[in-house]
Amino acid sequence: MSLTTWLDILLPPTQLSGDAAVALTDWTPSRPDEYCGRCGSTVAAAAITEAGCPHCHQSRISWHGIWRLGAYKEPLSGWVLDCKFHHAWAWGGWFGRRLAERAPDYERAMVVPVPLHWIRRVGRGYDQSWLIARAFAKAKGLPLARLLRRARYTASQARTQSVAARRANVRGAFRVRPVDLTGWSIWLIDDVKTTGATAHICTRLLQRAGAERVNVAVAAVADPKGADFQRN
Repeated sequence: MSLTTWLDILLPPTQLSGDAAVALTDWTPSRPDEYCGRCGSTVAAAAITEAGCPHCHQSRISWHGIWRLGAYKEPLSGWVLDCKFHHAWAWGGWFGRRLAERAPDYERAMVVPVPLHWIRRVGRGYDQSWLIARAFAKAKGLPLARLLRRARYTASQARTQSVAARRANVRGAFRVRPVDLTGWSIWLIDDVKTTGATAHICTRLLQRAGAERVNVAVAAVADPKGADFQRN
């Protein structure tokens, strides 16, 4: 039996998800000109330069580009939370397929999910980032590999407020498996990007293993300041 079949039996969905849920709203995925391709922040196209946008032009970005479905606000934020905490695991597949529709193609590309610690995976029953990555890889016809692992349990990033605290929280928390990624382009998949601390560490590990390019693809991008990307 497939993983999704087992999830249907063990964790039957209790609410609408995917196209059926989206059809009840006026939400649509972000267009490329609605966010910065460097950091993922919501910003007007006129504010984006080669150096980034007002949210990231002085920041060091380790990955090559970022793709998102939308900003982390309702209704998308609710769907992400349902996927993570309310057994609405089917959203993972939907997020992955929609991201794959927007992602460019690269030769010799591979899909790598940001891993969930085994304690959380057991408690939740599944790893939502892996479900997103699995659907993304299938839609793009790319190999899917668990190249990253959690070396230690960490506090939830969502409960860690400052950028510095988030970076400290995940420092040393990941390891990359022994592999030669020379010449490979990697799609690093996660559910939400906020400060980018997790994506940065994972990207650097993949680059040290030889990855030529690392792109980040996430269901949603949140404003780390909680200001809905409004500048003071």
